[in-house]
Amino acid sequence: MSGKSLQKAISNSSELFNSSLSKHALIALAGVIAMLLHESFRYGLDLPGRQGLTLMAILVFVRCASPYNYSSTLAGAGGLVAALIWRDNPTAAVIVLSQGIFIDLLYRQLSRSPITLWLLPVGVGFIHMIKPMLKVGLMVVAGIETDSFRHGLAYPFITHFLFGGVGALIGFMAWRSLKKHTQ
Repeated sequence: MSGKSLQKAISNSSELFNSSLSKHALIALAGVIAMLLHESFRYGLDLPGRQGLTLMAILVFVRCASPYNYSSTLAGAGGLVAALIWRDNPTAAVIVLSQGIFIDLLYRQLSRSPITLWLLPVGVGFIHMIKPMLKVGLMVVAGIETDSFRHGLAYPFITHFLFGGVGALIGFMAWRSLKKHTQ
């Protein structure tokens, strides 16, 4: 009799793990982890966009590995909550959410063919450039000064593109590796 009870308990736990709610919670948790890593490792390396390695890797991996069309947006929403709680940083919150939205849109366009999906890291490099674009907009409209552009206007755009693209490539290759080993 206890064997049936144990089997039922194991069955219930696997059903819980495979439920839609738990999958959504894990995707949102990935966004929280990405933002906590982003906010925790703030070293003055004079390399704008370096956090794109982890952030874009996580967002792209989640998007590729998840069956949901909105998974990067959901992870971005998790990052939004973490940014608001961890550092009360509404700018970072809006940026990570918008990056998640754009990654979902880009993936939807590129996933129609396996060949074009390899362009995902290039597109995500451009998506990661949202942050310096927003800073330029704030400088022009509101006159807010930032030290991100002390080496010129092109430097932050180039570094954001490179780090975002490399991070996306890391996430994409991690997904491809996982997919290859689970088949």
